[in-house]
Amino acid sequence: MYRHNSPAARFSNRVLLTCAQAGLPQTLDMRPRAAADQPAVIYLYDEIGLWGVTAQDFTQILVSAGPGPIELHINSPGGDVFDGLTIYNALEAHDGPVSVVVDGLAASAASFIALAGDTISMAPNAFLMIHNAWGVVVGNQNDMTETAAVLAKIDGNLANLYAGKTGQTVPAIADMMNAETWFTAQEAKDAGFIDSITDASQNKAQLTLRAGIFPKQPTAQQKTKNTLSVPDIAARRRIVQLAEAEN
Repeated sequence: MYRHNSPAARFSNRVLLTCAQAGLPQTLDMRPRAAADQPAVIYLYDEIGLWGVTAQDFTQILVSAGPGPIELHINSPGGDVFDGLTIYNALEAHDGPVSVVVDGLAASAASFIALAGDTISMAPNAFLMIHNAWGVVVGNQNDMTETAAVLAKIDGNLANLYAGKTGQTVPAIADMMNAETWFTAQEAKDAGFIDSITDASQNKAQLTLRAGIFPKQPTAQQKTKNTLSVPDIAARRRIVQLAEAEN
């Protein structure tokens, strides 16, 4: 399959693991404008990339919405960094104002997609997370060194993007990414990632990540039921190995 042959899959933000473990509802939906001055509402409630919402999926929805205001709601554990950057750039280029609301989770690639909003808000019980790019590579020492160099470039690019929004220095952002930093809504606002916190009564989304997806995810946000069994995880890892072998 073409998606499995993409070299970009090597530089995913944990997409190959989160696709197997995340307990989020998979949704990409758009509600058209009720009037010209009203926003088209897009729900990005899925992973980004291979087994979730690809950049092509998202841009098609964005084009179908047409020029005018967009209200983007996010509840996503992130995913492929290149698909995420393409979605970010598509929102930046959109002909009309974009407002972003983090309903439950904007982690990894979803965290910088959120930054495409002219205004960014979070539900009071939502989370935002930033970390270094994560990838899978199979090969010799030269392949490993090359991959490490590309990952370093990706991290530098993302640190600049976060710094541009927050006003913080790139080294300070890099430290947060190295540590895999989780922000509550208030912490994200204080750090400059978002502009406001929504009224609690407006939030209908539930953040229910299964345990173990990210090393430092808040314990209160871990879903303990219906996790994959060891054989299920092993099967997914085998799929990843086969996909890499095809490249």
